[in-house]
Amino acid sequence: MSLILGIDLETSGLDPKKDRIVELGAVLYDWELQIPVQMISKIIDPAMENGEFKISEESEELTGISDHMLGKYGAYEKDVLVELQGLSQFADYRMGHFCNDFDALFMIESYARTAVEEPSLTWLDTSIDIRYPEHIKTRNLKHLAAEHGFLNPFPHRAVFDVLTMLRIASCYKLEDIIARSKEPTVYVQALVSFEEKDFAKDRGYRWFGPRKLWWRAWKISDYEADKMECGFRTQLLPEAPE
Repeated sequence: MSLILGIDLETSGLDPKKDRIVELGAVLYDWELQIPVQMISKIIDPAMENGEFKISEESEELTGISDHMLGKYGAYEKDVLVELQGLSQFADYRMGHFCNDFDALFMIESYARTAVEEPSLTWLDTSIDIRYPEHIKTRNLKHLAAEHGFLNPFPHRAVFDVLTMLRIASCYKLEDIIARSKEPTVYVQALVSFEEKDFAKDRGYRWFGPRKLWWRAWKISDYEADKMECGFRTQLLPEAPE
């Protein structure tokens, strides 16, 4: 039996060094039974630690989490991580969507800030460690759900995103996901003009505004195959740009 700890975060921004987690959703999922067995859904108020925090308009618009919600429902970050440890002790792997370049980095900072020990569980990233059918180009979680025949009723609310991710992942063999997670990953920029951006978007590239580029992570074997078919130039990046 394999137990997977699915995790999703909503944050105040994109920089794990300066931005903070404002919501954590976690689901302990029994892969054999294909059901969630325990869940955590917590709003986290950073102001409880440093006394001053205001969520940005962009984050509030994306997540629906306001300063009022943080003040009314928010918990201490450390308390939430301690509760998460309780689920982690049963899990064989952690799983997230785009977790390697986002959630995992925020979690590292959060564990360091709160002096809570991080569990030594390998991350499985459903944005790249699942080999989706060739006709599924999107890696947007909401669109992936639709491609798999269902809808996420509350997108960008952490625990619902976790449940959506796990339902998608359960359509594939866990042993294949684990094996693929061990393959080398490369970060690639699509060298496209404004007029060509939809070609990159259709192949799973996403826009990173601060550096004004379209990029995505690839497993090296997939990248070698795709660059022969994509119809636009690409270049390797030394690391993920965000």
